[in-house]
Amino acid sequence: MKPIILSESISVLKNFSAKLTKKLGISAFVLLLAACSSQPAPPRQQAPTQEQLGVATQPAASYLKQATQVKGEAQQRLLLLAARAYVESGDFNAAAKLLNAMSSSLSQAPQFQAEYRLLISELAIHNHKRSDALALLDWPLNWPLTQAQWQHYYRLKGELYQSTAAPLSAAANFYDLSRLQPTQEQSLTRQAIWTNLSQVDEEQLRQTINTTQDQQWQGWLELAWLAKHFAIQPSSLVGELARWQRDNPNHPAASDLPQDLQRALSVQPYRPQQVAVLLPLTGRFASQAKSIQDGLMSRALEQDMGRQIQFYDTGAIDAVDAYHQAIADGAQFIIGPLTKDNVDKVLAVADKQIPMLALNQPTQVVADDNRFFFSLSPEEESMHVAEKLFQDGRTNPIVLAPASKAGLRMANAFNTAWLELTNKPVEIHHFDRKDSMQNAVRKALQVDTSLEQIKAIKGAFGNKVIADFRSRQDVDAMFIVANVEEIRLLKPFVEVNVAVFSQPPQLYTSSRANAYQDNKQARDELNGLYISDMPWLLGNTDTRQQAHQWWPERSDSQLRLYAMGYDSWALIDRLAQMRVFYGYQVQGLTGQLAVTDNGVLSRQLGWAQYQRGRLRSQQ
Repeated sequence: MKPIILSESISVLKNFSAKLTKKLGISAFVLLLAACSSQPAPPRQQAPTQEQLGVATQPAASYLKQATQVKGEAQQRLLLLAARAYVESGDFNAAAKLLNAMSSSLSQAPQFQAEYRLLISELAIHNHKRSDALALLDWPLNWPLTQAQWQHYYRLKGELYQSTAAPLSAAANFYDLSRLQPTQEQSLTRQAIWTNLSQVDEEQLRQTINTTQDQQWQGWLELAWLAKHFAIQPSSLVGELARWQRDNPNHPAASDLPQDLQRALSVQPYRPQQVAVLLPLTGRFASQAKSIQDGLMSRALEQDMGRQIQFYDTGAIDAVDAYHQAIADGAQFIIGPLTKDNVDKVLAVADKQIPMLALNQPTQVVADDNRFFFSLSPEEESMHVAEKLFQDGRTNPIVLAPASKAGLRMANAFNTAWLELTNKPVEIHHFDRKDSMQNAVRKALQVDTSLEQIKAIKGAFGNKVIADFRSRQDVDAMFIVANVEEIRLLKPFVEVNVAVFSQPPQLYTSSRANAYQDNKQARDELNGLYISDMPWLLGNTDTRQQAHQWWPERSDSQLRLYAMGYDSWALIDRLAQMRVFYGYQVQGLTGQLAVTDNGVLSRQLGWAQYQRGRLRSQQ
């Protein structure tokens, strides 16, 4: 279906078919729409419907036919019902035409204004304009609307906040929706409440508990807080849930606890007394392994739980032999190996009863209760960049990446995620050398075509012809896969190849382009650029300064591996619960961590933007 282009909320729709409605008037326009409709219409003698706004029980053609028989608000009611019927049947183009036709004469009564905005919001969502949709839903909460309209209002706001990574606001709106629904419709809404609350951190839950006056909402918040706070203490969680149920006997979750919470109660956390770590401490990957080892030891010393930790050097002995030796020595939990080949080899012989946190993903991930996989995957980061652009309301991004194996994988991962989010492939452009970067940028922005046209014109009419190049105007964002040196070259290339009257695309990049910058001029050159990375590496944070004081010779890449080791040790007691408890996330040094059904650790990174020569967090 061809998308409707929405911009500046309602303004574009007001220009749609404007000349036609000005000449014909709304009544004639309605007659035209009714005549063009191929759906069966009711007999002419049928009395116009008195249905409430927000609920369309008839086809759009039926409402349009009835609208030809009445005037004023009665006609507008029928037209709004027809537009809702169009939206609910997926005919967004027809809905857009109809809503535009009636916009200039729409009644100022709250019910009519709200219904119009609700429908325009549906169109905006269809076109991935979530910020526009949210802005349209900003109206007084004392408007006298129908119950169906309020249900649409809270449903839309809940879905919009959920899609823009605002889980607490999403849960609050789904809660308000549940209070308006009949009992038989509340089950899915309650699940949405719980799914979103499960993604809110403990501190934010605690603060919200202390400020709310609604007892049932407070009950949801307390339940989510208990689930997170006592997740790794099942015996304590059982007692706390029993207390919560006594305090909230009429709460909808009291007699029907969320399923993942019930599963968490039955799963015991890992409590190993002896942990084996398989790392290549000598050989090709020794520097990476040493950074991970330092992170593991730092966290182990902080926790000081009396656990024994023993390292096995897979650079000196075969990884399978190291694994067997660790088991023979009494290891109850395995961290490692590090390389993909060694992960594959060890998994083939590993005892499924002994939990293992591999520090890479195998060639093929096979779900097993005691197997977990932790990697700093560039491909996963690219997929999260796609999610960020989608949440920011970008609709037509392009990717600029090196023609290396890593560049191809990251670009393809972004495209896969974007396809899943929008059902549209993304345009990808590659460069293979530094001297080809500008040509790649010109091709991506179609400046090369414009320059060729100018050259042809000057060839025909002489060099006295004055002409400015043009760049494409449909691109609203660019994901640049680049390292630190490449991003400092590519960003200026993009800026100088955007035509004077064109809106420049918003630029995004990954942690590959993030490095500790002492040079203010270098930072100034990156102003406006969005960058993703581990939160503590975004800007001149206290933790980052401390790390550079301790290890001044270590690169940011090595510090990321240090963080990986740190989090690996911190996760031991939480992994079992994280796997069964959907939404149970842990804020680690490497990012916001969660475990998928197949045991893969997923990381949500932080975002920051260069502003006036400083990298400022966007969290």
